[in-house]
Order: sequence, then structure tokens, then C-alpha cells
Amino acid sequence: TMLGFTILKPVHLLWINLVTDSLPALALGVEKAEPDIMRRKPRNAKDGIFANGMGLDTLVQGVVISALTLATYFIGIHHAGVSVAQAVSSDAAGIEGMTMAFLTLSMVEMFHSLNMRSRRGSVFALPTQNGWAWGAFALSLVLTWIVIETPLSGVFGFAELDMVHYGIALGLAALIIPIVELYKAIMRSAEAKA
Repeated sequence: TMLGFTILKPVHLLWINLVTDSLPALALGVEKAEPDIMRRKPRNAKDGIFANGMGLDTLVQGVVISALTLATYFIGIHHAGVSVAQAVSSDAAGIEGMTMAFLTLSMVEMFHSLNMRSRRGSVFALPTQNGWAWGAFALSLVLTWIVIETPLSGVFGFAELDMVHYGIALGLAALIIPIVELYKAIMRSAEAKA
């Protein structure tokens, strides 16, 4: 936006905040406590919300989510044969990229909610599943599909996507899981050495 072109419109961000952020947040609210929670040292009551590495976690994961969304946008405009200059001068020129970026950001939030079941533990090593998280994931996927593929797409200003571009957008969104798993492994190793 600061460079003069629109990747996502306010209505897209509102949808993402209301649907793909709210549903997983509610589902994570009923997550079972991690098995080792009582063996951890308590937090200092004077610590801020970004203490103990939370600020770094937020920064790293935010940058990764942004990069995945931007990559999808540029793939979309490239596929449509639109240059960045054309996308800057006309929102309509970048409509396919905007649609793919919306789909990726919506779904990266859902995939990332699975990561957030544990701050440092691998999601593949958790002893239980959260059925509510999976339900929120499925419902968000369906609602996002409805917004892109029904007459509502006109309200949101979306282009039609073929299966290949759905696959690209969803594939890039899913990359948040292995990337964050690697980050968590690095952080676990660093914290074990400290």
C-alpha cells in the first residue's frame, strides 16, 4: 500500500479478521493444556506481552506470513500477464493477484492456527487433537470458497481462479507449517543451550 498499489482491500481485511481470525481463536481457546505446563517456571508478573521471545516470534512469523501472501500476489499478476507497474496504476489489473493473495492470507491464518496449538512444541508431537480447530479450519475454507466462487465475489472484487491457482495459493499457505516447525526447532535448541 505504501508503494501505491492495493494487494488487499479493506473489505478483504475485514473478512479475514472476522472469519479466519475469529474462528481459530475461539477453537484455540478450548485447547487442552500442554502436558509439561506445570513443569515450566512461572512468568514474571511484570513482564510485558512480548517478553521471553514472544516479540521475536511475532516478528518472524509475521514476516513469513507477509512473504507468502506477497509471493502469491506476484504469482497471480504474473499469470494474468500484468506488470507491477500496471498493477500499481489499476486495481483491476491486479485482480487475479489480489484474489490469490486473499485466499493465501485467509488460509495461512488457518494453517498457522494449527501451529499455535503450542508455542514451542511440534504440532506433530502433540498428544491430542483439537476437533474445534479442525472444524474452524473446514468452516473457514468453505466460507472463503463461497466468497470467491459465488456472486459474492462481485462484492469483494475477485477474479475466478482455476484449480492450479487454488493449488498454488493453498500450497503457499500450507508452507507456514514446515517453516514454523523449523523455527520452533531452532528456538527449542537455542533455549536448551541457554
